Amino acid sequence: MAPSSQSPGTELGILYFDPNETTAKLATATLRLAGYAVMNAANKDDAVALFKAHGPEGDKSVAALLLDASADPKQSAGVLAALVALPGSAQLPGILMVSRRRPDPIPGTEGLPRIRRPFSSPALLKVVERTIAEHRHAHMDSAAHQPGARETRLRQILEQQLGEVELDDATIAKILAEIEASEEVPKLAGDEALQGELSNLRLEAVLEMLGNAGVTGVLTVSDGDRHGELYIDAGRLRLGAYRGKDEDLKLGRFVVEGDFMRHEELEAYVIGRDPEGRPLGRRLVDGGFLTREDLAHIVLRQAREIACHLLAFTEGRVSFRPSVEPHPLVRYVAEASNEELRVAEALLDGMRRVDAAATMGPHMPQLDDVYLRLDEQVSRLGRETFDTEELAVLELVNGRHSVKDIARRTRTGTFAVARVLYRLGKAKVVRQRVPPVAR
Repeated sequence: MAPSSQSPGTELGILYFDPNETTAKLATATLRLAGYAVMNAANKDDAVALFKAHGPEGDKSVAALLLDASADPKQSAGVLAALVALPGSAQLPGILMVSRRRPDPIPGTEGLPRIRRPFSSPALLKVVERTIAEHRHAHMDSAAHQPGARETRLRQILEQQLGEVELDDATIAKILAEIEASEEVPKLAGDEALQGELSNLRLEAVLEMLGNAGVTGVLTVSDGDRHGELYIDAGRLRLGAYRGKDEDLKLGRFVVEGDFMRHEELEAYVIGRDPEGRPLGRRLVDGGFLTREDLAHIVLRQAREIACHLLAFTEGRVSFRPSVEPHPLVRYVAEASNEELRVAEALLDGMRRVDAAATMGPHMPQLDDVYLRLDEQVSRLGRETFDTEELAVLELVNGRHSVKDIARRTRTGTFAVARVLYRLGKAKVVRQRVPPVAR
């Protein structure tokens, strides 16, 4: 079905997604009678096409987004995710149509205005008019925002990397606020008590020394675009954060691996902006997806994996910045759980992995490697030959799934999957897929 777009002229436009043509007729007629130009989309492709044509990067006629999430929340979450990813989406307000049985069908959208089905025409118009008016008022307030030094510096960095950036000061401020809110381990005030190059010292020796010394602070390890942080407190690892394309060590991975949320649910939740600027872990607890005990366990799992990953670094810079006050998230989870992770325990795990990686050498599977299953050899050996972990990986080796994909589906780490694939490769039951050479 082609997207329906009434020529907006000077009217305010409403981009309206509703997969049900019948239920969309009443709302469309109500809005058009009130003077709005309604652009109907029945699927994600229609919605994206209309947004590009009439949104902030198009003719700017769209004043608000209206999405029906009452019939198929999963489909609506996909449409919302696609629209939010487009340039200019932050400049438009969104409204959800929901059912009375499921008033919050899409995680992470609790802050969006909504109208419950069945609704009357006046009720719909009231919500739409109020949402557009409040958005315009907020936009006028943000236009008066004066950029600070950190916002100016962020704009300079963006322009250095991307060329001239067409973002207003208010948008730059929002980006900076979201970056700061997403940092699980904040930058501490004060001087670095230790710093050096990993080419001249070993990270395991630094961690051992800090664990034995009983100090509190943040250990930072960076190498190019890879950057990791560990919050150490009296011989224990309390918190970790990692940014880098070589490994997915974000908190969300461990939420999915722990079977607390499905991947698509988490993605929809992360897309939703939090007006309070809370870290993801706190948002998930406040939203009822995790208990504080769950969060405490997940945070330590993440810290362990980050420590193990960082211990494999042989190049880069390491530094330690001491602190006196514990991190707020550490206090938050410590009040609900006595679970802890000693530095010595993380060191032991990390060194085991370093040894295993050395054994695999250049044959160690990488994140984006794809493998083929050799069914004839698997049949010859028999399924009873393989343990549970190996069978789970074998089921997902199909010539399409990468190491990262298999790790996500088996809810295990990529290193665990790499070790299994290495063993299976030695047994000649899988082999790496080699892409064809272009001629």
